[in-house]
Amino acid sequence: MGFDTTLVSRKSFLASVLAGAGALVLPAESRAKLIELQSKPELTVADIATAERIFGLEFSENERKAILASVKQQSGGYEAIRKLEMPNSVAPAFVFVPEGKQPAPGTRNDMRYRAAGLKTSTDEDIAFLPVIDLQERLKKKEISSVELTKIYLARLERHGGPLLNVVTLLSDVALKQAKRADEERARGRVRGTLHGIPYGVKDLLAYPGYPTTFGAEPFEKQILDETATVISKLEAAGAVLCAKLSLGALAMDDHWFKGKTKNPFNLEQGSSGSSAGSSSAMAAGLVAFTIGTETLGSIMSPSHRCRVTGLRPTFGRVSRHGAMALSWTMDKIGPICRTAQDCAAVLAAIHGRDAHDPTTVDRPLRFRPDLDLSKLKIGYLENDAALDEDDAGGLVGSHLDLLKSLGANPIPIKFTMPTNGIDTLLSVEASAAFEALTRTGEVNTIKNSLWPNIFRSHRFVPGVEYLQAMRARTLLMRKFEEELGDFDAIIASDRGSYLLFITNLTGHPQLYVPQGLTARGAQRGLSIIGRLYDEGTILGIGARIQQKTDYWQLRPKI
Repeated sequence: MGFDTTLVSRKSFLASVLAGAGALVLPAESRAKLIELQSKPELTVADIATAERIFGLEFSENERKAILASVKQQSGGYEAIRKLEMPNSVAPAFVFVPEGKQPAPGTRNDMRYRAAGLKTSTDEDIAFLPVIDLQERLKKKEISSVELTKIYLARLERHGGPLLNVVTLLSDVALKQAKRADEERARGRVRGTLHGIPYGVKDLLAYPGYPTTFGAEPFEKQILDETATVISKLEAAGAVLCAKLSLGALAMDDHWFKGKTKNPFNLEQGSSGSSAGSSSAMAAGLVAFTIGTETLGSIMSPSHRCRVTGLRPTFGRVSRHGAMALSWTMDKIGPICRTAQDCAAVLAAIHGRDAHDPTTVDRPLRFRPDLDLSKLKIGYLENDAALDEDDAGGLVGSHLDLLKSLGANPIPIKFTMPTNGIDTLLSVEASAAFEALTRTGEVNTIKNSLWPNIFRSHRFVPGVEYLQAMRARTLLMRKFEEELGDFDAIIASDRGSYLLFITNLTGHPQLYVPQGLTARGAQRGLSIIGRLYDEGTILGIGARIQQKTDYWQLRPKI
């Protein structure tokens, strides 16, 4: 241990440079006037000393005096930027790019599907069919898209209120789109696997003429005059938009401005968040598939709680244009469905480069429901542990036995835990995304939310520390890729144990597959983590697991 005396001289040099920065562009008189106009109330050396304690710094009295003028000038700049009144849709002028082995650019979808062949006798049976089976019924003209849409609209009307998972029912839109799908099919035009299939979206995706509420009181009547790219792509695929579904306020938890979205399997329990309505509606058979988003667990957690299948694609795989921004460097959009195969079909329709979202890329997608697991190198998390009481708690022998029965040879693997503090970047970006709410006090109108204090507290994170966290994130990506080695996929329990945090920061994809209940009645599941932009492999593994098990067929009693 020792004291690096060079730190003192570096701080002195920086302080001197900052104090004199204004002189490079303004005469002394003008700079003094600018400071006088922009610094209200007047900042003092004592204020800097107080801030040092918050930021973990220590300057000398002379250093504080030297930087005071520059700090005052910076404060004036803050006010100028705030007057721009930037909407949530304006992103920072930088792009996060995941590091690691990945496929070469390409746009080809190479998809094969296998219908489950389930029998039906009632409308409820039909409502719980996978997308692939529904498309078979439409193809054979056993049902029309209009008829199918009416089944789901009736269920949305009947159960959406009690479950608190529907924000806006789009009956007119749905019936119009379903009619068009039937007319196109009659003319011999079928747009693809999702043609005529009803779905719902998390209500942070914009659709013109209807509210996009973000689940929060300040935005309850907000109407955005644009169509989110994900919705545009689903329209192009012939899918039928039925509803905008609830989310926890500003994409946290399952509380929104009308209450708590319920888990259909346990009405005393919330559906978890923040893709609360998407998972709840999927579990209750209110639509054939849904769209959710994840920044740090918001697809995995509600999929786990509601016992449905959820995919968080690689960062940059799916455009976020027209979606509420929470963290520009961590937000991802993905499907929540009945099966892994359905997730593959939805991903095939929504992925790809979008000029409106500079983080997006074109990468090929290949899916096989009969994937040969014996040809893959699959790891299982050796130091697996429950994230909290919502997890059943680690991998068990039956999980590994299941993989072996499918031809896999699972190998133990563990990863270095991320450095504490990296995830602060999420809260800093969220605080910037909703900065106006904090300044105006509107954030206090959001009920049952942790956001107000998070937004206020993260105004005190220095820009330097945010950038240091991003640099630490770069090291995390490199370390994770090194330890991942030549593995094709990693299996972890429930929501992925600590890999949930790592892979949301590195950008790697994750699939959640429900696996029934423990003896004490807790939901159990598996997470499958894949390589960058290689969703096809983890979806194929998930499909093989679901061919062997029937947990995805469970229905709640509502």
